Amino acid sequence: MSGATGLDLRLPIGGLFAVLGVMLAAYGAATNGNVARYARSGGLNINLWWGLVLLATGVVLGIAGVSRQCRTSAIMGVALNALGAVGYLAWVGMGRA
Repeated sequence: MSGATGLDLRLPIGGLFAVLGVMLAAYGAATNGNVARYARSGGLNINLWWGLVLLATGVVLGIAGVSRQCRTSAIMGVALNALGAVGYLAWVGMGRA
């Protein structure tokens, strides 16, 4: 996972996801009360939710990039499965399924 320079690509990609996630979540939080803006998505604040998903993905990639152990791929698999389960439970909880 690391190149000749020793830079793990999960670090800058995770940082990018985290920064974009914070920006999108902040925008979603700032426009949370605007009903007309989220009418097309069924009243779901999609900016806030996807911002949180991007932020969580960035954090998981950052943690996996920092811990340079053999088992990082197993940790990533467990973390991404957990993120998928949380997303599915949120989707079902909002009555979308």
